[in-house]
Amino acid sequence: MKNLFFAAIFVSSLFFISSCDNAGKNNYTVTFDIKGIKDGWLIMQQRKDGNWIKIDSVELKNGTAVIKGNLESPEFYYVTMKNSRNFMPLFIEPGNIKVTANAQTFSRPKVEGSQSQTVYESFLDKMDEYDQKASDLGKQYQEAKKNDDEALAQKISDEYDKMSGEKADDIIDFAIKNNKSIVAPFVMVNYSYLFELEDLKKVNDTLDASLSESYYANSLNDRVKILENVQIGKPFVDFTLNDPDGNPVALSSIAGKGNYVLVDFWAAWCRPCRAENPNVVKNFNKYHDKGFTVFGVSFDKDHDKWVKAIEDDSLTWTQVSDLKYWGSEAGKLYGVQSIPHNVLIDPDGIIIAKDLRGEKLGEKLEELYK
Repeated sequence: MKNLFFAAIFVSSLFFISSCDNAGKNNYTVTFDIKGIKDGWLIMQQRKDGNWIKIDSVELKNGTAVIKGNLESPEFYYVTMKNSRNFMPLFIEPGNIKVTANAQTFSRPKVEGSQSQTVYESFLDKMDEYDQKASDLGKQYQEAKKNDDEALAQKISDEYDKMSGEKADDIIDFAIKNNKSIVAPFVMVNYSYLFELEDLKKVNDTLDASLSESYYANSLNDRVKILENVQIGKPFVDFTLNDPDGNPVALSSIAGKGNYVLVDFWAAWCRPCRAENPNVVKNFNKYHDKGFTVFGVSFDKDHDKWVKAIEDDSLTWTQVSDLKYWGSEAGKLYGVQSIPHNVLIDPDGIIIAKDLRGEKLGEKLEELYK
């Protein structure tokens, strides 16, 4: 399991809604009763490709409002008040649904009439327990570091890793036990950064056939396919992005040419990446004359900050980016959901290792060049 103290996690969730006319009849009705908030506007949104997309809005009068529409299957939405950062995670499905909340419980409302929401809330209750444990351990870790108690800090870090493993196991168990619910692929997609291919496949293979047309099940299946394409033992997947001067550079112009190549996914804004850069520089300088090189892929969106970070960190190897942030096309091809992340390619163009950071990178290169 990845140590989440040091991983830059990008938790990016993708949502899609499919609507139908249904002969002009609304097949779901959601009645909101928001106590303590008399007037305003409720906005129903979805998250797609990193963007917020407005689906519907309705005026809240005397704390009540109704949203109607059509769905072929349960879908996930974020409901917010206009000009508010609070959001209500809500599974809507055909039928009559009643949502009761107040200003304090807006993000965890009482929902009646949505079986998918009931399943989802049971999942959230379990995650709340882990979130509290993570928060407590985080505070203990910071206190240990403040007191220069490295032994205690390491013990807490190990405990955190163990807890993270238990959390991942519980998510898998939940998804398998609820394999007929749309919530199962939904949570696996949202927490996919926690899992390797084997775990994702295990859940994907157990999903009920009734979910085969759902966006969430298809997203999970797509994730599995992407990871299968870039597993250790597979040939590298080629791509072409521009260097800082705007010149297109293909990974194949360097990889598979008789040298070991580390494809390094990073960003100027990513602190763990910047902290790792000196280690990559050290190993590049040590082994470059023996045939080792690095191909940097930036998740930046600001060209000038990207270039400055390259200069400040003395990254003298090839650097490319499409400046699409988490939408990086190369990142999508390699299933990158957190950075720093790297892939080591052998002289024949075969992926032989992943996530070689800290001492692991030097140890692997020493093994290869001994």
